[in-house]
Amino acid sequence: MLLEQRVERGGGQSVRRVIDNGEVWFRSTLEVRLEEGGWRSSREQACWELQAKLPPDELAALAEAISASGFFECDPEYRPDRAVFYATDEVWTAHLDGREHTVAVRGRPITDVPALSSVADALEDALADAAHG
Repeated sequence: MLLEQRVERGGGQSVRRVIDNGEVWFRSTLEVRLEEGGWRSSREQACWELQAKLPPDELAALAEAISASGFFECDPEYRPDRAVFYATDEVWTAHLDGREHTVAVRGRPITDVPALSSVADALEDALADAAHG
C-alpha cells in the first residue's frame, strides 16, 4: 500500500487505499441518500470497490507529491484549537521508500495541516486524471 485515507464522521467511516500497483480501492460503512421526506442513512456492510486504476505516471506523481509535501515530518496528531461540530476526523498513512508514517487530524476542515492538504490535492488530481484518462 502507498497511501490510505480514513475519514470518520457521525459513527460512519470511509477508507480509500492506493495500492502500489495503482489500484485505488474504496469502502464505506455509512450510506447517506436523499429519499422522500429527507436524508436517510443506513449502515451497510463494508465492501471494497475498485474506484480507479492510476497509470504509472500518475502513481509516480502521487508518490513524489507525498515525499515533497512534508508529510513524513508531520506530527502524529493534530487537534482543533476550539470546539468543532459536524467535523470529520481523518487518519492518513503513507508507505514510501521504506518509510511509514500516520497522521491523525481531528476536526477537519477547521484543523488544517498544509502538508496533508497537499497530499489530498495530489490524490484528487490523480483520481481526476485517471477518470479522464
